[in-house]
Amino acid sequence: MTPPAIEPISLPGAQAAVGEAQWIETPQKTEELADRLSQTHLLGFDTEFVRERTFYPKPGLVQISDGQRIWLIDVLTINDHSGLRTLIQRPTTQSVFHSVGEDLEVIAQLTGQLPANLFDTQIAAALLGFPAQMRYEHLVEAIFGVALPGGQARSNWCARPLSSSLLEYAAQDVIFLPTMASFLTEKLADCGRLAWLEEDCQRLINEKSTSTVDDGLARVKGVMRLPTQALAYADALVRWRDDQAKSRDLPKSFIVKDDLLVSLADRAAQGGPAASLQAHQSQLKKLASSCLDTLESVDPAGFEPPPTLRPLTPEEKKTLKHFQAVVSGIADKLNIDGSLLASKRHLTRILLGIPTPATTGWRGEILKDPLGL
Repeated sequence: MTPPAIEPISLPGAQAAVGEAQWIETPQKTEELADRLSQTHLLGFDTEFVRERTFYPKPGLVQISDGQRIWLIDVLTINDHSGLRTLIQRPTTQSVFHSVGEDLEVIAQLTGQLPANLFDTQIAAALLGFPAQMRYEHLVEAIFGVALPGGQARSNWCARPLSSSLLEYAAQDVIFLPTMASFLTEKLADCGRLAWLEEDCQRLINEKSTSTVDDGLARVKGVMRLPTQALAYADALVRWRDDQAKSRDLPKSFIVKDDLLVSLADRAAQGGPAASLQAHQSQLKKLASSCLDTLESVDPAGFEPPPTLRPLTPEEKKTLKHFQAVVSGIADKLNIDGSLLASKRHLTRILLGIPTPATTGWRGEILKDPLGL
């Protein structure tokens, strides 16, 4: 895979705009901004937050840019985000993010809504042959020839006042986005892949709109070695841990780490819930009683392991390798990363008969016949 050769774009006034970023700290000013930008078709967005010791992100700042100006919204002082909601819900405006994942959580937490018209520059760039997980600053350098300083994302964005270096970093994170989106849109249209981006961005929104946990049990490290009865206990513990993490607003690892969860499930299957709790009482502390209630509610005999935990047969493993080779060959011809077409996990899901984006939309059109589906 070879990244496309491009002539760096000049963005006059970018540094001046960063230095003149406007600070917004009232709902009225946010609503005025929404009115002011009512005719703007491309808006860059970014969020800064703290999430080291919580389940939910703690928003600290929302940055917005039209490519010429920058606004920094102090979400700590604003309790009414209707103006921000208007901005991200306006269907005539594309909300441009880079690697939008956690940003969507922050935006939904603040406004109760998700962007009506999303454009993810990381996905757009990958569809053109850039690395699949390309960082924002690297893409800025590739397109604009500008080297940005990094290393500030893990700062305390809920502290006040924010230092001048943090404010500059926050402003730099959005000033290039609208022009970047315009450039990537043109390139994608030229090669007939703009619809691919639109589909992928809409899928992100659809997935974030659903609250179901995908493969929650299968993502626990070490769970694959457990027998079926122990998996029944592990499945219940995964759901219990998620509920505890959400209600206490703590990282899941602060509730029960994966290795302890697997050990609890294994011991419960061998000697019963009480024996399992006795062995881990000191590690569970105040959560011991709640954990015991969860384990005692499990009916191991009636548990059906999810298909994602079924080991592949030797023949299926052979087919998986064939699938990977086919995908790699197609990806090389398209000059994109193979994982963008179908990752190993998605190809495994195909073999297990589980729905996956790899067999739908533009990917399905490309892959179904070569994979013999």
